[in-house]
Amino acid sequence: MLNKKRYLGLILFFSVFVTSTFFIHSAFGAVSEGCSMWEVNPECDLSGWMKLFMGDIAIGAFLAILLHFFARRSNIKIEKNSEQLKENTETIKEISITMKKILDTQEYSRNRRRDYFVQSTNSSFNAVLLRLGLMNRIVLNEKNIDTDDQYHRLELEEIAIHEVIEKVKHSISLAVDILDPMLITQIDNLFTYIEQLTPSKNKERIEFSEYKESKEKIIHLIDRLEEFVTTKKELK
Repeated sequence: MLNKKRYLGLILFFSVFVTSTFFIHSAFGAVSEGCSMWEVNPECDLSGWMKLFMGDIAIGAFLAILLHFFARRSNIKIEKNSEQLKENTETIKEISITMKKILDTQEYSRNRRRDYFVQSTNSSFNAVLLRLGLMNRIVLNEKNIDTDDQYHRLELEEIAIHEVIEKVKHSISLAVDILDPMLITQIDNLFTYIEQLTPSKNKERIEFSEYKESKEKIIHLIDRLEEFVTTKKELK
């Protein structure tokens, strides 16, 4: 610790010595003969103090001008960057608003397509229910028509049901991007089940025992479709 203090003391002493050698001697240097220390005259040399003062003033003025120049350039650059940042911020804001409008439009379009599909499919399922009900009446044969006529009428109803199913399948192929995959699977399974419905004939009469089960399946799927409706308003 003591050696460190001595080392710092020597450095301080050497610094004072050098400073006094180069500056104090010059400051107290003699002026020209017949001239005072503060006299300004072309025939008189400047004193050390005057040289020191004028040198400091010149250096100070130069540094002041230089610092002012750099400060002005920095301020101009900062202002320019601020304006550019403001423009970029406004541009980003406009882009964000535009993107939000596009996304909102796309979402609105998806919802409209989904609602249209749900309403159209529900109408088709109701048409299938109606056809199945007619088939059940034909099987019950309340009007006592002959068997051949029964089969003919049943065949016509089956053809009508298959046409409705093909229509819904086409609608699904166009709306697959907006539908739940599980819902599509349920609809396909129901169609497979309905397409296999054929009133059976035994020795005594035609039977349609699957009517009640098929009706429940269709009604359940109609209720399932209602969960995907975005708006309760009727689409036109």
